[in-house]
Amino acid sequence: MATAFAFSNLPVELVRDILEHAAHADRATARNLTLVSSAVRHWTDPILYDTVVLSTARSLRAFVAAISNKPSEFVRTHVRNLGIFTLGPVQSIDRVLKACAGVHSLACGFSLPSYMQTQGTEALQSLKRPREQHLLGVACRDGWDASLVGRTVTHLRIHLTSFDSSRPDSPFAFSGAGGQEAGWDRLRALPSLTHLAVVYKPSGSTSPTDIIPHLSRLLPPPPSSTDARSDDGLPSLQLVLIQVVGTAKDASFAGETVNVLNAAAESAGGPARRIVAELAPLSAARQWEESVRGGQSVWDSAEAVVQKRLASSSK
Repeated sequence: MATAFAFSNLPVELVRDILEHAAHADRATARNLTLVSSAVRHWTDPILYDTVVLSTARSLRAFVAAISNKPSEFVRTHVRNLGIFTLGPVQSIDRVLKACAGVHSLACGFSLPSYMQTQGTEALQSLKRPREQHLLGVACRDGWDASLVGRTVTHLRIHLTSFDSSRPDSPFAFSGAGGQEAGWDRLRALPSLTHLAVVYKPSGSTSPTDIIPHLSRLLPPPPSSTDARSDDGLPSLQLVLIQVVGTAKDASFAGETVNVLNAAAESAGGPARRIVAELAPLSAARQWEESVRGGQSVWDSAEAVVQKRLASSSK
């Protein structure tokens, strides 16, 4: 006697809800469900493509092959979170970026200067309305350019581990296009920026607190402030997050640096209250992926700290 299909007596809408829930819960299950039938594939494909992580050249090539069999509108509409953590092939990276123009959160773990030199900025500038962008590791090793960040980006993380102890007033060295130093001024090309994270490795030769006044100038003064600075910071910026890099050998130094930075920010008051330091994650790429898959946001803890500081200062 044939066994009845488990869902045969259920409404189609309920079956869809069950299968979509299963697909959200496990990517392997989502992939298997696409093989069940064309109808089930129609339900689960958008879930499978919602977040795409390309960590190797092999996965990059496989994704290029996969999207070549999909309608361009499907890829443009359904890939919302994209992480590229392989160095190439650069042409394949460019093809993916152009295909995924509707992406909301983009994490780049490939050399942006090298990419820009061969492919230009067209693909990144043609992203429709990106909200979050993470330039991680090798992406910033040789500097970065604001033209590689969408103007609609509200949340930006720059992975810079260099610390120039000879320039305590501007300790982060930004090597701009053509070798020109542009510093923090290039952030003014990003009018929508509300959240900025800087990942860096502290130097024992210079006090990390020297950067607090420098970062404070990025933040606009409170509306009630009588501060008549000539530069009023970035008008939309609400939070500066400093993620301090540490290893097993210098974990205590990194932890102490976090405490010192937070104490300095609170002591400075004013806009500096919106500067929060924390230990950098073991993997910024993994943190980004967990965040976009529904985990804790990169920004949640720092936002809570700022809210607590502002509430205390208003008492």
